[in-house]
Amino acid sequence: MALTKSKLPFPLSRRLFMLYSSSTPTSLEDYEADAVEKPKTAGTLSPEETEIAEKFHSLIKDHHRKNPNPDPNSAPPTPNYTIPYLSLDFSKISTAHSISPSLVRLVIDRCGGVRHGIPFLQTLSFFNWASTLPDFAPSPDPYNEMIDLAGKLRHFDLAWHFIDQMKAKGIDVSMETFSILIRRYVRAGLAAEAVHAFNRMEDYGCVPDKIAFSVVISSLCKKRRAEEAQTFFNKLKDRFEPDVILYTSLINGWCRAGNIPEAERVFREMKMAGIKPNVYTYTIVVDALCRCGQITRAHDVFAEMIGVGCEPNSITFNNLMRVHVKAGRIEKVLQVYNQMKRLGCAADTVTYNFLIESHCRDDNFDEAVKVLNLMVKKGCMPNPSTFNTIFKCIEKLGDVNAAHRMYAKMKDLKCMPNTVTFNILMRMFAGAKSIDMVLKLKKEMDENEVEPNVNTYRILITMYCGMGHWNNAYKFFKEMIEEKCLKPSMPLYEMVLEQLRKAEQIKKHEELVEKMVDRGFVERPL
Repeated sequence: MALTKSKLPFPLSRRLFMLYSSSTPTSLEDYEADAVEKPKTAGTLSPEETEIAEKFHSLIKDHHRKNPNPDPNSAPPTPNYTIPYLSLDFSKISTAHSISPSLVRLVIDRCGGVRHGIPFLQTLSFFNWASTLPDFAPSPDPYNEMIDLAGKLRHFDLAWHFIDQMKAKGIDVSMETFSILIRRYVRAGLAAEAVHAFNRMEDYGCVPDKIAFSVVISSLCKKRRAEEAQTFFNKLKDRFEPDVILYTSLINGWCRAGNIPEAERVFREMKMAGIKPNVYTYTIVVDALCRCGQITRAHDVFAEMIGVGCEPNSITFNNLMRVHVKAGRIEKVLQVYNQMKRLGCAADTVTYNFLIESHCRDDNFDEAVKVLNLMVKKGCMPNPSTFNTIFKCIEKLGDVNAAHRMYAKMKDLKCMPNTVTFNILMRMFAGAKSIDMVLKLKKEMDENEVEPNVNTYRILITMYCGMGHWNNAYKFFKEMIEEKCLKPSMPLYEMVLEQLRKAEQIKKHEELVEKMVDRGFVERPL
């Protein structure tokens, strides 16, 4: 029997358990190029507070757009950095409303949530303004958010400053705070610093426990730092008794690092220590073996899993299925799917997506649609990746009417398109000279707050340049670099410059060059 139903020996273990399972290369994010991050929610904020937060966020965005900071190597700002006239604008909003820690946390989260052009200086100024308000309640939430944002940009001295501030103000420095810092260190490739942060926890009244130990191991393993994780584990395993979670995390780390022999060694050590592998442990090993081409060995481990009474889940079967999908072996894909049904394991969205992808690879659009209808009938709702695979097939077939019908079906099923969905459809309709449809899709993107990327703008700008509409090409190019802080490719930039020269728009040509230089995207021409 799998250990998922057993009581694990310390608090939050189920949460860590699920974190480890999601860290394996088994989720959509790992094998679908068009996956999107899940946005954070506004928590318990009232509609009025959410609206106020949006006002602060708009002020910060506008100031950053007008005052870009393109130099990533510039020295980090001082901890007490403020922008005086921006603080005045903040104060105008706050005169009629109290500013709660949750509101401040949401603003910081929104500022750090963009992929390009994070307005860090403006966000730091906002935090310093808010945290010094007379009636601002002390809370760890906004500090944790700033620590996360500072770590994201590798301003670790600032992150420690915020932790020191929390200690000085009597704000609880918890395991959550250090987890954030440790994960950011690991993501920055600073494994030794992550361990150092763990060792400093007691200085801030946060006693390292098994959860903290697990967080360090898990964070290192997720970033393929298996050697450092193993060394850290070996050093402290006598202090913190290893369990299924720790061993599973280590096995995952070695698998992600591509060292299958070490992963299997830890797998054997785990079993010899009397710790039963759970469904996630077996699934990770099966996945790693499949990815490195050891299909027979993967099936041996799968058979062992069945033999010891550990029931495989849909992720296990998806891992067995994936290798055949990518190789175009649809018969093998269907064999795994049939075995899944025989063992009574319900298919999930990923399973159906793999079946759809297999049919689309064979240009078998009708069979792909049948699978889509089946998954809906079974109560398994499709996601954007489901439709994106089908839209790519439709694009390859050049069937614009089918694209219209499928997009309508997507809306009927309340499946929100993502950036890749819009890009595929816009590219297809641009190729079909359906300009109105392209612009309609761009409007829907904006209305639904789906973030455009460089490919989105390349489609729009190339379309208008091909039509000789320099003004629209120029408008979207400016939007891309000014509002979205996206760096265009040189061919796209030169295409727009050429359109401006042809139209004798010399002033706009010079302005565009200046904007690109100001943002550090190109060097100033001699």
